Amino acid sequence: MQPLYALLAAAGVAGYPFLEARLFRIKHLKVQLERPVPRLTVLHISDTHLVAHNHALIRFLKTIPGRIAIPDIVLATGDLIDDNSGITPITRLLNDLPARLGRFYVLGSHDYYQTRFRSFFKYFGDYRAVVPPSTTADTKALEQSLQMDGWVSLTNRTHHLHSPAGTIRLAGVDDPYLNKHDTTHIERARDEVLAIGLAHSPDVVSEWVLNGFDLVVSGHTHGGQVRVPGIGALVTNSSLPSALAGGLHQIGGGFLHVSPGLGTGKFSPIRFNCRPEVTLLEIGSRST
Repeated sequence: MQPLYALLAAAGVAGYPFLEARLFRIKHLKVQLERPVPRLTVLHISDTHLVAHNHALIRFLKTIPGRIAIPDIVLATGDLIDDNSGITPITRLLNDLPARLGRFYVLGSHDYYQTRFRSFFKYFGDYRAVVPPSTTADTKALEQSLQMDGWVSLTNRTHHLHSPAGTIRLAGVDDPYLNKHDTTHIERARDEVLAIGLAHSPDVVSEWVLNGFDLVVSGHTHGGQVRVPGIGALVTNSSLPSALAGGLHQIGGGFLHVSPGLGTGKFSPIRFNCRPEVTLLEIGSRST
C-alpha cells in the first residue's frame, strides 16, 4: 500500500497548483497615510485574463457586489482579457460593480494583443525583450463596452474627482510593459486632498512617489504566481525586486499596491502560495 499512498500524495502535490488558481478571495487591506486624507474605500481588480470558458472566475466575479459594501471607487488595472472571447463577459461583470464616486481603468498588454504560446524561459531573461503577439485584440470593443456604462479611461491622462472632502487626482498611464506610458501629466497640485495613480505594470512607481502620490495601484506580476516559502516570487516579469511583486508596500511617503490578480496565463493555469484575489483598500490616516 505504501507505493499507492506515495502515488496519491504525489498526485495531490502536482494537482494543488491547479486548485489554488481557483481559490478566489476578496482581501481587505488598510492604507494608513501619515498625513490627513479623506477616508475612502477602493476596490482594486486586476489581471482577470478572462476567456469565455472560465466559468469558475465568472461565478466568483458575479458574487462580489453581494459580498462587500459599495466602495467609493473601483479601479481596474488591465489584462482584463486573454482573447476576444472574454470581452463580453468581463465588461458585463465589471459593469455590475457599483461605486459611489466613480470607476476607472487602464489597460494591459493582453487587452491589446491576444495570447499566444511563447517559451516560459522568457520570464527568466530580460523582461522587456518580449515581442507582443501579432494578433491584436478588439480593444475598441472592450473600451466602448466599459465607457458606455460609465467607466473612465485613465490611459495617459488625469481625472479630477470632486468629492465632499475635496479634489482627488486620479492619474493613469498606458502599459509600461509595452513602453506606451506617458507620465508628463502626473504632477500633483497642492490643493488636492488625495492622489492615486494607476498603471498596469508597477515599473514606474518611483515617478508617482516623487510626484507626491499617496497610492499607486498596479497588477501585471500576478504576485509572482508561484511563490516559494522563504524565497518569494521566482519571477516578476518587471524591473521590481521580487519583494515588491505583490501586496501593499510603503514607498517613501506613499504606498504601492500590486494586485496578485485573479487570472493566470492561458498556458500556465497554476498558482502556488499566491491565491488569486480582488482587493478592498481602506484609505485613511494613521491618526484617525
